[in-house]
Amino acid sequence: MINIPERSIEEIAAAMKAVRRRKGMTLREVEAKSAGVWKAVVIGSYERCDRALSVKKAINLANFYEVPLNELLGLRTESKTQSKERITLDIRATSKSTSNDAAVVILRSFATFLCAKRHDWNGEVLSIRSGDLATLGLLLNRDDETTYDWLSSNGLLLIKP
Repeated sequence: MINIPERSIEEIAAAMKAVRRRKGMTLREVEAKSAGVWKAVVIGSYERCDRALSVKKAINLANFYEVPLNELLGLRTESKTQSKERITLDIRATSKSTSNDAAVVILRSFATFLCAKRHDWNGEVLSIRSGDLATLGLLLNRDDETTYDWLSSNGLLLIKP
């Protein structure tokens, strides 16, 4: 069973409006940028709770705004990686790996980039911030939690006892 937080229609409508505003668009700009696919009056009606939004239209609108559906609907959930205070990459483990797997190669390059950016030449471990994990996930075409699980299952994280 998926635990989805309860939201009122008003909260969902406010979340939709917030996404549009974060994208820096007025209702008219939504209509113009969508080439008329999304009418300003319709989007405004969704945001005022005057019109029902089907699941299919919600998915299409989320794709138009280029945000996950849960973001559009204000259904953010905390992942297990967000609750961790510190994630430490074991750089030694990446060096020991003889795999030419594209993901490992990307990870090595990413770690090298972070070390250079932070002037951290320790070369053994590297703290991964939540934003770093999100960027790494983007490079690996995975979400944060799947990226964390991949790092963990491949022995690439330093786990303190």
